[in-house]
Amino acid sequence: MSMNFERFKAINDERMNYREMEDATVVSAYRNTGCGDGYRLYLKIDEATGNISDATYTTTGCGFGLVALAMATEWARGKSVEQAEQVTAEDLESMFEFPERRKNYPQSAVEALRKAVADYRNGTGIKPEDRITRAYAMEQLKANGHLRGEKLTQVILENEDLSGVDFEGADLGHAFLTGCNLEGANLRGARLRGAFLNNANLKNADLREADLRWAKL
Repeated sequence: MSMNFERFKAINDERMNYREMEDATVVSAYRNTGCGDGYRLYLKIDEATGNISDATYTTTGCGFGLVALAMATEWARGKSVEQAEQVTAEDLESMFEFPERRKNYPQSAVEALRKAVADYRNGTGIKPEDRITRAYAMEQLKANGHLRGEKLTQVILENEDLSGVDFEGADLGHAFLTGCNLEGANLRGARLRGAFLNNANLKNADLREADLRWAKL
């Protein structure tokens, strides 16, 4: 079987299963050590049955990563937690065939799903108080006219126009800022440790004293 390019494009255009889930039972962060992309999996688990009733994701990654996560979340829906612990790359490839040189993507999606289940089992993952949504961040910006000093850890703001926004002293650790327009933004003293800034426009942005350790630029 060869890769279905039309379906690949359709899944990416639709961004299948790509969304934040505000009522998730567990939210799990995973970093692909091969390419540095960030994945976030959201699982809603029926505590009475132990089955996964909904599964979604967000990612800073490429089209192959998106398709792999789309397949992982699609596969997970309706499965028990025990079944999800046993997911394999072959399970995902039965739904979409990846080219030989891209077999690492379904494997990474499998690892991310297994980690999400482990986070559920262990009570780890992203804490509810740290699940800062895009909607919250944009509401704060609209209400206050700035995001100075805000706690925005792991927020997903990819592709937003944030030109000229004042983020001084804000905590943007591990935030998804891929493709953002940050031209002229004030990021002085901001915590950007581990943030995803790939393809972001940082022209004339003030990054003095910003913590950029492990940020992806």
